[in-house]
Amino acid sequence: MPGAPVRLAIASPDNAVTQGLRRMLSEQAHRVVVVDETAKAVDVVLYDADGESEDAETVLRRTGAVGWVPLRLGVEQLVSLVESAAAGRQAGPGHPLGLSSREVQMLVLIGQGLTNQEIADRVYVSINSVKTYVRSAYRKIGVTSRAQAAVWWHRHGTGWR
Repeated sequence: MPGAPVRLAIASPDNAVTQGLRRMLSEQAHRVVVVDETAKAVDVVLYDADGESEDAETVLRRTGAVGWVPLRLGVEQLVSLVESAAAGRQAGPGHPLGLSSREVQMLVLIGQGLTNQEIADRVYVSINSVKTYVRSAYRKIGVTSRAQAAVWWHRHGTGWR
């Protein structure tokens, strides 16, 4: 991505994660500059879906960022997605399938083994909302079961391996 580096805020409740990512991303300073979440200019948020605080949409509203990227990625995939998000394209790895940020969040949490009720409790939505997001995500990625969704996400969504 030519031009100025993307301004990236890291939203994680774990300071060790934040500091480690800052250090890791410092090698990509020509592409991405890590800024504080309270900075006036944030382009993209690197969102720790494991955190039990704010959901991604709340973090986006609070920071004014145009997109978010899930935390569980390798450096090259992470920087590429950050650049895509800054360019206004959906930040979730499955964006060509039309996944919304909330659907990506559901798939991340399913991939972590959470039940629908645990997801609802974690992201502060009703169990029925979770079921709706999950069904919609299943349709978009072409799966029919939770196990298939978890496998799909680990293979295609985040590059966790």
